[in-house]
Amino acid sequence: MSPANAPHAATLLAPFRTLEEVTSAVPRIVHAGVGPRVLEYIDALTMAAITANADLDLGIPAEVRDTASAYLVAVLEGSDADRLDEDTAGAAVLLDSLGAVDVYVLPSGAGAELISAREKAFFVAKAAGADDIIDVVVPRAAIPEYMVKVAAIAEEYGALVTGCGHVGDGNIHLSVFQPDESRRVGLLRAIYQEGIALGGAISAEHGIGTEKRPYFLELEDPVKIELMRAIKTVFDPKGILNPGKVLG
Repeated sequence: MSPANAPHAATLLAPFRTLEEVTSAVPRIVHAGVGPRVLEYIDALTMAAITANADLDLGIPAEVRDTASAYLVAVLEGSDADRLDEDTAGAAVLLDSLGAVDVYVLPSGAGAELISAREKAFFVAKAAGADDIIDVVVPRAAIPEYMVKVAAIAEEYGALVTGCGHVGDGNIHLSVFQPDESRRVGLLRAIYQEGIALGGAISAEHGIGTEKRPYFLELEDPVKIELMRAIKTVFDPKGILNPGKVLG
């Protein structure tokens, strides 16, 4: 997903005062027809951690970093350099109108390094002591409401929840810091439940696996689960594919 893969690419970085402002800006950007190849949010704690880990200086003044709670990263690409410049300028104006503290067009090398650092975010979180790393998907329009609810849930359970995600398609990635296992179970259940309530699912692009299996079986619509089991039985009547996993 490096910007270097496109004939011409530009990476815009826009700090916002609140995460809600970032997520509220996403539908406006999508509907404006900008068509970024990458559209990501990174909260301030995660940004600080990944840039420090990568020894990456993005040239953001300290007073801006102190103001920002979250960042929006947009990678635009095109086959014509002049047209890309026009699109980049238009996107910068749009981001400014949506409340960005400032808008930075990163040098190509820094843009590629930032995307690379973002992709390593969860290795950094694990190294920092994250107790769990999860992903949830919700409709794009529901992202602002969902993130507000996640913040409230984290406060209720005395946890720190940080993250980043592909807000262009509703994939939210969260690092959970709550060492008490019983409280963490309740926290995760509430986070997943809110995602489902907003029309999403408890797994975005990383699958269910074994850790999410209890939550999936408890929270997902039983009719859907039975339908999945029936389909699996058609193709696996002897139950030899992944026995004892999600669907038994």
